Amino acid sequence: MARPNAPTSTTPRVNLLPRSEIERRERDRLGGTWVRVVIGAVILAALLVGAAFAWNAFAQQRLLAERTKTTELLGEISALSEVSQALSTERELIDFRAESMGSDIVWASVLNRVQDAVPRGDALIGFELTPGAVPAALPAEADQEARDEAASKAVGLTGTVTVQSAGPENMIPFTDALRKIEGVAVSDARALSSGEFYQYVVDITFDQSVYSGQYGTSDEEAGQ
Repeated sequence: MARPNAPTSTTPRVNLLPRSEIERRERDRLGGTWVRVVIGAVILAALLVGAAFAWNAFAQQRLLAERTKTTELLGEISALSEVSQALSTERELIDFRAESMGSDIVWASVLNRVQDAVPRGDALIGFELTPGAVPAALPAEADQEARDEAASKAVGLTGTVTVQSAGPENMIPFTDALRKIEGVAVSDARALSSGEFYQYVVDITFDQSVYSGQYGTSDEEAGQ
């Protein structure tokens, strides 16, 4: 009959350290823990201070860079002010030119139209024609049709033409022929003198389609 295994014998242990020594060791262990906590806190604080210092240095660099950029932009704006002043002067000159030359006329074209209407055998011997007002300003978006319509309703050139003729019979046909000329708004004979040759004077008014249109305002040029 088998015997059950006998339990393994263990060596009895007895803590012979005095209580004072145990308490000292616990205090040492607790003190070491606090030392490590304090050192960790110091290291963390140093890291935070270093990070704050680094961030402040980065912010200072960014601020310096922005100030430098601002200075450069101010310099560019200062340089562009001369360009802006030049453009403003150009607009003023264009507007002044439009006011002084807005009623510019291609005289050769006007006189050729009148000359072509003179009856055969008669001669155009004089004219007194005065340009009208400067064309009214139109919106930049106005199309050519609107500009032509406005020009046809405004007086562009008015005065008289004098024709020398062998007799008075050509005065009425000449007046009618003038009315058919492009750009003529009014044509009326008003005076007749005789002598060696007959001379008759015709009042004539052209609309502003006879203007050359070469000198517009700055707004019109911008629209074009």
